[in-house]
Amino acid sequence: MIACPVSKLGPAQMERARRLLAREGGGHGGGDQRAKAAGRVYEKLHAHLAPLVGDAGVHLLFVRSAKLAQVEFACLADVSILESSTKLSECLQAQDPAVATESAVALFGSFFALITTFIGERLTTQVLRRAWPTIEEMAPSENSK
Repeated sequence: MIACPVSKLGPAQMERARRLLAREGGGHGGGDQRAKAAGRVYEKLHAHLAPLVGDAGVHLLFVRSAKLAQVEFACLADVSILESSTKLSECLQAQDPAVATESAVALFGSFFALITTFIGERLTTQVLRRAWPTIEEMAPSENSK
């Protein structure tokens, strides 16, 4: 399992997280809008990955992702925020909008790194395309920024 701080994750996972958050309306606006976007990403990921790894599997991957991300974003230390998209949104709403965005990027970037390690890049991409069918390629090469 990945055991490094978020800053050491590859740019592909972080870019994927940024794109999905922006797609859900989390790229601009206030903290409330950004937090709700993170909640929508969480819901879609859970809905599309639960059939593959189970509800508990998705939850545990999010808990591990939060543990990795909390090194740089202490607001993610409370794993109870991952019990639902509503609790995650509430946690992020309490943060400065820029911190909320970077916390969500770190959380989802870590999640993508873990799920890709677990089920592979190809299956991860297929699941994401089912959840976001109109989004362009979400897996930039490791060399891109």
